[in-house]
Amino acid sequence: AAVISAVPAVAKSPKYVQTGESFFPSIKIWRQNYVRKLCVLSNYTVLLFCILLLCSTTRASATSPTPTPPPTPFVSGKVSEVDKHGNAELDITIEDFETAGFSLGDIVTVFIYSPASEFAPGSTASYESDMPYFNGYYAERGEYMLCAYPGHTNISLCICYGQFAETVGVNVGDLVIIKMKEPGGAQALQEINNLVYSQDRADYASDEIYANFRPVTAGSIAEGTLYRSASPVNNKYGRAPIAYALMKKTGIRAVLNLADTEDEIAGYFAAEDFVSEDYKTLYENGNVIALGLLADYADEAYRQGLARGLTFLSEREGPWLVHCNEGRDRSGFTVMVIELLMGATRDEVIVDYMESFVNYYGVEPGNDRYDIILETNFIGMMREVVGESVDMDGDDNVDLQAAAEQYLLKCGMTQDAIDTLKLRLSGEDALADAA
Repeated sequence: AAVISAVPAVAKSPKYVQTGESFFPSIKIWRQNYVRKLCVLSNYTVLLFCILLLCSTTRASATSPTPTPPPTPFVSGKVSEVDKHGNAELDITIEDFETAGFSLGDIVTVFIYSPASEFAPGSTASYESDMPYFNGYYAERGEYMLCAYPGHTNISLCICYGQFAETVGVNVGDLVIIKMKEPGGAQALQEINNLVYSQDRADYASDEIYANFRPVTAGSIAEGTLYRSASPVNNKYGRAPIAYALMKKTGIRAVLNLADTEDEIAGYFAAEDFVSEDYKTLYENGNVIALGLLADYADEAYRQGLARGLTFLSEREGPWLVHCNEGRDRSGFTVMVIELLMGATRDEVIVDYMESFVNYYGVEPGNDRYDIILETNFIGMMREVVGESVDMDGDDNVDLQAAAEQYLLKCGMTQDAIDTLKLRLSGEDALADAA
């Protein structure tokens, strides 16, 4: 109707006009009338075409199938191993998992059927939880995550500073189904925490940086008394020969090995690439203690092990070395306790703790990653020692030295052992012997 109404009305004209003596049809007027009628006909034709086109489009949309959304990624596998840290490693490789459609920073839903025979269509899982998929321990203490840790081939179910298998009740052979929950739901945390370091010595400015080896001198700790390092005996990360050379150079006389058991140390001694002969000599002479601690510093077993290890050092002459595998987490917590005991300020402890992240990852003060590591790692460690009053602003008004001493007493150290430890760390015992 809109098309028709737009056509102007055709005016009535005389059928004939007189030309000379005869009457003939006016060719001009006839042509004009014909064209006008043709215009009306053309508009009707256009209208009909539009109606037919609309009907055809409507019919096509009604009969065309709705596009099928892409399938939700999911994989299934079994628990292939429970490692010494309590992580449940799956028989699913990182490569296969990501080929299935998962990416770092996704949030996934994990279903566990324990035992696997409990699984049946429609059955309820014995465990179900949403968790992020990261390539490092970027969650806060006690939080669950699916991890593709650098250097590992398979994905693992983990608890940050905890034991997943024991907490959840998982065993080797249990069925695990992983389904996409929210693609990229934790991408921001993954990107800002994505800490992967090079294994190539040429990428580091010095042997000390590469091996994360340095003296500890915060508070009243005397120079040349205490050192910390990556492992000089476990060469998993390729740093043992250099860490050992630095250890030998500084004349270490006693070692607190936080990471390894005696069986593991025996395995390192038997390895073809073993070079740490002086370490072996110290061990055979009873000057290395192997604690085999897990990373959960708030676990009672860690507290007891820490008390045993520091008592061990207090009974031996320095200089001493404290190490785990990378010299970062377990060493970081243990050295923090020692520094606080020796009167270090909060800022001194922070600088030394974060030096490991500067060495490995180039994380410098003032950037977002530095602050996030402090908030997620360091503050939790401080609270374990000095109480919940610690915050990011440092307005805790706590006697840090007294709090550290009380913490060690609670862990099981005697007051005599603490006093002797402090005396040796301050270098006063050497002065007394010289006098």
